[in-house]
Amino acid sequence: MIFETIYKGRQTISSRLRHLTYSGISTASGSCSRQSCQQYERDAQHWHAEHDKVVRQRKSLCDNFEKQLRERRNEMNEALLQNEFLVKKLAEKDDELRKIYMQLAAAKEKETKMRAIVLENTSINRVSDGEIRDKFLSIRQKAQAICNSSTYDVQLGNATIWGELTAKDRRNRMMSRIFELLQHYMLSRKVYCEYELAYENPDPRHDIEENLGYIETLFERNGVNETSVTNWRIATIACISELTSSSPSHKMVAPEIFTYFAPFISPKSGPKEQGDLEEQFRSICSEAWEVAMIMRRSREGHKCIVPPTWTSRCFVNAYEALAEPITVEGGRNEDGSDEIAYPLFGALVKSAHHHGVSKERVLEKAQVVLKKRSGGR
Repeated sequence: MIFETIYKGRQTISSRLRHLTYSGISTASGSCSRQSCQQYERDAQHWHAEHDKVVRQRKSLCDNFEKQLRERRNEMNEALLQNEFLVKKLAEKDDELRKIYMQLAAAKEKETKMRAIVLENTSINRVSDGEIRDKFLSIRQKAQAICNSSTYDVQLGNATIWGELTAKDRRNRMMSRIFELLQHYMLSRKVYCEYELAYENPDPRHDIEENLGYIETLFERNGVNETSVTNWRIATIACISELTSSSPSHKMVAPEIFTYFAPFISPKSGPKEQGDLEEQFRSICSEAWEVAMIMRRSREGHKCIVPPTWTSRCFVNAYEALAEPITVEGGRNEDGSDEIAYPLFGALVKSAHHHGVSKERVLEKAQVVLKKRSGGR
């Protein structure tokens, strides 16, 4: 609009100048007319200058707008190219993610199959008698090392219980107690998994392992076919393995057994000695749990047993195939009687089936301590 006004002003002035030029200038008004002409000319020059100024401003604005437009277009083009690049990369990552999911699914399927194969192979006793015997002997050696540890002071404890016992007899009693705890928590217990369970329990009042142990005991006491019970137990262990966490069960047992013997820790022992002792308990519990699971998965009835000294008097000649005398409590070996005082460590046996008859085969005898013979020195 402003440009049209300037243009019209310029046209008007130019028209007036041309009119004055063609009409001529009278003598009487010549001076005035010249002044008017000069004024018109100045106005025209002014309007020309204003017009040129506005034109330059307009051109500058247009140039600036065009520059900004080009910059915005370049930025938009770069953004579009970047977006196309990101879309392409996202598609590639989606493909990679799908492949990873497929690989993960395949790996899980393979793991499930391999686990089933391992359980099946384990269940038919792929572990040889020699291998399980070596693990069992390793547990016994570790128990002996623990009770002979210098971290313990066997002079401590209740004097009314073992005040008359020698240091050797006290350590033997300690080893026997270690075995009893391992037997109670792992070796003779109806365990179904090596790891702590992690599952959604619809009724917290019920513990799955306790209930399964009750069912298995019910089968055994009611004469359910032994092979059927074994198949049920192995299949149940396979199912329970699907509900386990990554935390080994022995981690819960080791501190409890360690705490049981804590009153006998010497006040002279330091944190390092006590830490080493705790590690020994973790190691023995880990191996005991491994042996327990091997026995539970076995179809040949591997188990750990001891002569029943807690129910009646037991004589070594009645259990000579199962037990081996090691020492005599309160005396020398020649002072020993035929009566077993207590088991030092249990026996490892397995069931051998021949023509439908089950017979136990001893893989490693139990170590027992004999009572002192009356009249012995």
